[in-house]
Amino acid sequence: MFNQIDQTEYRLCVRVARLYYESGFTQNEIGEKLGYSRVTIHRILNRAIELGIVEIKINAPQNQNFDLEQDLIVKFNLRDAVVVGDPEGDDSIYLSLARGTADWLKRSLKSGMRVGLGLGRTISHLPMVFSTDNSIDCTFIEIVGGASDHSGGFAKYNITSKMAEIAGGKAEFLYAPNLVSNAEIQKALLNEPSISAALDRARNSDIVIQSIGTVDNTAILYVEKKITLDELKNLQNSGAVGDALGHYFDQNGKIISTFLDNRIIGIDLADLKKIPWSVLVAGGEEKKTVIQAAMKGNFFNVLITNADTAKHLLSRNE
Repeated sequence: MFNQIDQTEYRLCVRVARLYYESGFTQNEIGEKLGYSRVTIHRILNRAIELGIVEIKINAPQNQNFDLEQDLIVKFNLRDAVVVGDPEGDDSIYLSLARGTADWLKRSLKSGMRVGLGLGRTISHLPMVFSTDNSIDCTFIEIVGGASDHSGGFAKYNITSKMAEIAGGKAEFLYAPNLVSNAEIQKALLNEPSISAALDRARNSDIVIQSIGTVDNTAILYVEKKITLDELKNLQNSGAVGDALGHYFDQNGKIISTFLDNRIIGIDLADLKKIPWSVLVAGGEEKKTVIQAAMKGNFFNVLITNADTAKHLLSRNE
């Protein structure tokens, strides 16, 4: 039918396009009216676009990062992406990313959902900027053990309970440390019924919001003095460039076995890949290499980052 462009074909494309786009008929209705199948009508509409009869224009607000978001989704095969503006003045990148995360969560959160929260500076800012229009029957849960009382604002207990309170939902806690001193203690805690059940609930989250860490002196475990400088250097020498949930990966997103694997209490990276909405919240100069590696590892299917970091990720040829 479409081997060549002729007047008959052109007139048919115009007629179908006007019926569909201007008069509001469905493809089935047009097919019945003109004597064609719905599949043929669909092809004619596509042909109308090819011939320039129909032009589709998307009107998006100016000065937004929709193009960056769409490019990230395509490049890294994501379910969604949010790109926030680069912070200015005293506005920290953590607060900027938290606002973007809060907006995404507000749009995505539905009654009955379970939201798992990890550790991180950005995550700790969420209660400051999150809100809902109405109470939502949801559950906020912990996906890793708790930080210490001297965690510089990372402590999850308050974050989890505050988020649940803001949403009008409930909170579930993992009553265990995030890091223990040896494998025997880890095994004993993981066999504890209450902890095992809490981790199973965490694995059944609909959404997990998590950041990633660098392997330098800003790493949470190092800041909390849970690992020594020598142990930090050991991680660096193993090829690790970052971690999520206390589990490390190299620059190609390959999981690296470390001395911490048998000491962490929480879900792991394999669990993370099974979460319907696995959200990575990270940005800034020091996180660019780590985010790139995490994207290669396919640990997350949603990325929330800042514009400069997004441009860097899209400029890479990998």
